[in-house]
Amino acid sequence: MTRVLTALVMFGALGVLAGPAQANKHHMHKPAGVKGVVLDSTCPGACAEPAPPPPAYTGTVTITVRRASDGALVASQETSDGHFRLRVKRGQYDVSAVPPNPPSCEPTPSSVCPANAERAAIVAPCLMGEMKRVQVRRHRMTRVELHVRNVCIV
Repeated sequence: MTRVLTALVMFGALGVLAGPAQANKHHMHKPAGVKGVVLDSTCPGACAEPAPPPPAYTGTVTITVRRASDGALVASQETSDGHFRLRVKRGQYDVSAVPPNPPSCEPTPSSVCPANAERAAIVAPCLMGEMKRVQVRRHRMTRVELHVRNVCIV
């Protein structure tokens, strides 16, 4: 009986010691990366003084993250609500908002471009994104605010 009791006490002690070891093995730490918002800084018509805060950009835009040292693409995400969150390792990065390229449609004698493609070809080259260099720290999400604006509207 004492042997059984001793064995139970030893298994219990091992369970207490093994619990924290297992917990440390699966320890979750905060992710590192960039998160933020893309704002539409285009003034429709005459800009007011002081300018109101720009709204979030609601068009499609691609967020790209490139290593600052060599320009290698590390992460990208397409968003249409203006908000983004990308996980990357610590380091220095160039984060940019890239508006979509216009659809290409060259009219020929045997084909006609759709009206919406012509309109998109006129508007899309006017959109200009922004790039910012950021430092991502270990276990931290670096906040980034980027802007997209229509450079054809003065």
